[in-house]
Amino acid sequence: MKDFTPQELLCRLEWRRELRNVMGRISHDYAIKQEAQVYDRYWSRREDVCLGLNNGYYKGAAAVKGYYDALGEEIKLSSKLIADMFPDALAGKTEDELYGVGMITYLPFESQVIEIADDGQTAKGLWNVRGSTCHLTAAGPVANWIFGWAAVDFVLEDEEWKILNFQLLFNVDHPCGVGFTEPEKVFAPVPQLAAMADFHMPEPNVKETVFETFYPDRPRARSPRIPEPYATFAETFSYGI
Repeated sequence: MKDFTPQELLCRLEWRRELRNVMGRISHDYAIKQEAQVYDRYWSRREDVCLGLNNGYYKGAAAVKGYYDALGEEIKLSSKLIADMFPDALAGKTEDELYGVGMITYLPFESQVIEIADDGQTAKGLWNVRGSTCHLTAAGPVANWIFGWAAVDFVLEDEEWKILNFQLLFNVDHPCGVGFTEPEKVFAPVPQLAAMADFHMPEPNVKETVFETFYPDRPRARSPRIPEPYATFAETFSYGI
């Protein structure tokens, strides 16, 4: 590791605060249903950005932005359907006031491990994720427990830390009130919510199993690799592809 001056160490301490705050703001944006803003607010403008989920990678700026845009469209559709089902309770609300009604995505990022490159141009972080979601389906609202990891490569752009690669991997993604070893319950579709069955998130443009969510006979699964001290990004591993 490089020997840093006291001033450099102070700068790197401030960078750690900024990196933690980026992830805290993303967690807050999910909680208040602002997922559609995450790309514009926190991602690098490089073309080689990459978002990894359990079922594959969104590789490239267009694919990553398309994913977050689709989250926004799903929230709009869910909000409209909920408003249609409860006209008395939600009468007089504007589209902005209805946006995200009845839904929550609580994904706190905790227990961080952060490493900043010796050259100060990139950083890496790994967080545990432990939360819950409540979203609308064609059979009604479904609440899930979520346990997993957020693994992130950051790049310094115009004196701000931006996301270059992001893996958001769920080790457990299972309905609340149902044992993790029990099968999910199947509910009959609700006619008023048929439009939810027709909505589909865009598929990853690099389709592969990045991480399998828990099931009773799943082989032992390893978490994403923990960041290690490094000098330059070229000398370390990547959370992208």
